[in-house]
Amino acid sequence: MKRDRYQSEKDEATASKARWQRMAFGLLAANILLAVFVNGVDTTEKTLVVPPTIERPFWVKGGEVSPEYLEEMARYLSSLVLSVTPKSVDGNVDIFMRYVAPGSYGATKAGMDVGAERLKRNSSSTIFYPIEYQSKPKKFQTVISGDFVTTVGKQVVSQVRRSWRFTYTFESGRLWVSEFVEVSNEHPFDKTVGDSASGDAGAQ
Repeated sequence: MKRDRYQSEKDEATASKARWQRMAFGLLAANILLAVFVNGVDTTEKTLVVPPTIERPFWVKGGEVSPEYLEEMARYLSSLVLSVTPKSVDGNVDIFMRYVAPGSYGATKAGMDVGAERLKRNSSSTIFYPIEYQSKPKKFQTVISGDFVTTVGKQVVSQVRRSWRFTYTFESGRLWVSEFVEVSNEHPFDKTVGDSASGDAGAQ
């Protein structure tokens, strides 16, 4: 009787050990698979940078974007550098430059600095009222046109219709400004104004 009981307990202990071994091997295999999966997953965070206020819905699909996205960006970015005062221009230019493509950074910043210095030297302020957009989504271009008002103090010294063209590159899920230039109102996709290669903050 004792021998049978001993044998039964021995068999149960052996079976229990085998079960624990199978569980341990199962957990080990699961951890290995998890490690392989995590190692193969791209955990790099991607951020889509868009204007802080959106007035119209837009879409992004693969390497294509809707005209509304180009125009919303143009509206926001133009407000930064075309509606400025001597006190706000430097900060606004700094924000604008965060959206400029690395390859265009130097030339764009140089143009912005020239415009900012001219604005402060003349103690003038500018306000831009967008009226019309024209876009070529396949070329990632948008022209924004509107009334550009220059004031000194409270005195309006000029109010003219002017146009600027944005050309973007689309990389890593976001738009980058590769060109911001004043263009002809009549032929905005063909002719620029003057010899400017980039937009000037508070353009005069």
